Amino acid sequence: MKEMKQRRKKERTWAEAARLVLENYSDAPMTPKQILQVIEAEGLKEMSGTSPLACLNAMLHSNSRGGDGLFYKLPGRISLFTLKVNAELCSQLRAQG
Repeated sequence: MKEMKQRRKKERTWAEAARLVLENYSDAPMTPKQILQVIEAEGLKEMSGTSPLACLNAMLHSNSRGGDGLFYKLPGRISLFTLKVNAELCSQLRAQG
């Protein structure tokens, strides 16, 4: 069983790890640095490169562009990300209220 967990962690992509963090560990938008801290603390992804923050940041930006992206970058100066599903839900609630 431990071997399966290790293999899953090793094969997990940055997008999968970030999705897990935003789904399970936060109910508010997070910066890439905050997301990375949770990924490291919880051991959600095996890291082998020299700049994991740069990899995560690039993935978040590329997956927040276009209609079918998984993440949503909140407008403004600071890079704050949430899941696109959460962003759409918030906009619907604001429109109703």
